[in-house]
Amino acid sequence: MTTPPLRRLARAVISLTLTTGILIAARPRFHEVWIGIAVGADGAAMRGDLEMFAGNAPNTTVVELAQRNDVPGARRAWHVRRGTCATPGQLFGDSTAYPAIRIGKGGKGVGTVTLPLAIPDTGDFHVAVTASPRDRRRVACGDLVLED
Repeated sequence: MTTPPLRRLARAVISLTLTTGILIAARPRFHEVWIGIAVGADGAAMRGDLEMFAGNAPNTTVVELAQRNDVPGARRAWHVRRGTCATPGQLFGDSTAYPAIRIGKGGKGVGTVTLPLAIPDTGDFHVAVTASPRDRRRVACGDLVLED
């Protein structure tokens, strides 16, 4: 018994669709990464290494700041803003989304947040670190660059 031409065509389209879907799913995701170093104000030795990249869920961005050479016991507020350190703009995400960073005995601490925003592919961004969640004096800042 032969299969009618229309049914053979439908099977071929389904097979091609399934195969193409598998190939697309197997491709690595396009991955943009923004990086920057927050430098301590007024010659302070503290540094903060920042990475901002696409999250696993669609339209999410993960931001991680790793502080070092900081004051043990300090609690630092931090956030990413549009613009540069010299010309700051709006917050990237909600200010309450960024958890304070607790600096440990070794002068190190890490803060991570997943924002419900797509990773940007253009623009100017910077990370700002303040003295504490209540004291908004900027103690470190660093412009971000889009890594190729």
